[in-house]
Amino acid sequence: MDQEMLAHYCEFNSWTADLRTGIFNISDEARSHHGLSSDDNCGLLNLIRCYNPNDRHHILELFETASTSGSAFCFSTTVTRADGSQQPMMCVGESSNFADDGGGSMAGVFVFPRFRIPFAEQARKQ
Repeated sequence: MDQEMLAHYCEFNSWTADLRTGIFNISDEARSHHGLSSDDNCGLLNLIRCYNPNDRHHILELFETASTSGSAFCFSTTVTRADGSQQPMMCVGESSNFADDGGGSMAGVFVFPRFRIPFAEQARKQ
């Protein structure tokens, strides 16, 4: 597949995280998808609070494992928006550059399909 075709169906946002500080660096678009303002420091808990509650524990485990040893990971979930609609998303990432002082880094990409799932109440009325 070519990049243009993929971009038609999905939005891709790269991210990085500093394991020493726990801060994620994400784009303004990814912040918007996660319901975060551009002024917020972004930690893992800030990111996952909008994820499907049934997925949060598993996602925390993936990040915990990746923060202790170099590894790759992938998950999918839905982001619940303020209006009640849901945005499917996928995250692929890896951790590396571990140091004796607790440092290290993660990098990856969020993939957001270019559609939303309507709020469940609205869908039932249609």
